[in-house]
Amino acid sequence: MRSRWRWVIPVLAFAGVLGACGGGGSSGDPVGAGPGAGGDTAAARTVVLQQADMPDGWRGVAHSEDDTERARAAEISTCLGRPDPVTYRSAIVYSPDFSLAQTQVSAIATVLNTPQDAAADLAAIRGPKYGDCVATAFRQDLQRQAPGAQVDTVGSEALPVQSFGDGSVGLRLTADLVYPDHTDRLFADLVYMSKNRTTVSATFFSFTQPFPSTLEQSLVSRMGNRINTA
Repeated sequence: MRSRWRWVIPVLAFAGVLGACGGGGSSGDPVGAGPGAGGDTAAARTVVLQQADMPDGWRGVAHSEDDTERARAAEISTCLGRPDPVTYRSAIVYSPDFSLAQTQVSAIATVLNTPQDAAADLAAIRGPKYGDCVATAFRQDLQRQAPGAQVDTVGSEALPVQSFGDGSVGLRLTADLVYPDHTDRLFADLVYMSKNRTTVSATFFSFTQPFPSTLEQSLVSRMGNRINTA
């Protein structure tokens, strides 16, 4: 069962929510660049996580967005009071989906049409709706992907993160998958950063206990330092 958890979790990170609708990975590109101006796509590519960022042992596979993921992104965007992402996005780049044992990392970088678009997104993620909107989607996706389990104790809480660019926001999602013979405790740390027109978000997913904090902070710093100079 656990081997199936590549999921739609990356879309729960805010840049994924506002960037994934209408996009899609390119089967010929391991980073998964979506449509957009060539220069903006290149800029997004410099920010997102890459295989070279990961410690030895981590395996990356190309992200492949599906219809369910796009639909979930649209739903969360509406919940947050933002318009259809495709109306103000110039470019989107997906990192590979990285995994090691029962831990996973994914990231998405987008370039929006204007700095005002990015500022509005940042305001939305800092607002009171974000935790509830994302937790609701988290519960629904867990139930869809684990139909044999009862999804219980879904929650969200602020996650302290280092500030980069125009602002950084962190959120930790938790949930229990209750099976007849055992319970799986799940953690998903969502980190979002924005500067000018560029945004990047990452999801750090793990079973049993939170994602290793030292590695999480290191990867956040890598992306944050890149977005500072994007």
